[in-house]
Amino acid sequence: MGSNTLKPALMGLMMGAMMLWMLHGWLIGEGPANVVLFVLGHVAVVAAVALLVALGLHRRFPVLERLARHRPSFSHVVIMLGSAALFALVVHLVHGAPAWT
Repeated sequence: MGSNTLKPALMGLMMGAMMLWMLHGWLIGEGPANVVLFVLGHVAVVAAVALLVALGLHRRFPVLERLARHRPSFSHVVIMLGSAALFALVVHLVHGAPAWT
């Protein structure tokens, strides 16, 4: 398993765990604040990148240019989302198993 497969799979693993943690908190009554913060965090990152590109700062700093140019491939997205769903399913089934008996 090379870096092109392992890296998105590990990112998906963490994504699945984080999504379960947020949804579990919401379902047990801790409120939707963690989900709202997660969504707002993603919106802030996308807005910051769009602002950097709009102001042309990505041309002056090579690091920003590399970050603004990054686009994940379709296979990267499929591996990441697939591993997130698989991890979430396994944890959900293991965590809920005692209730089945």
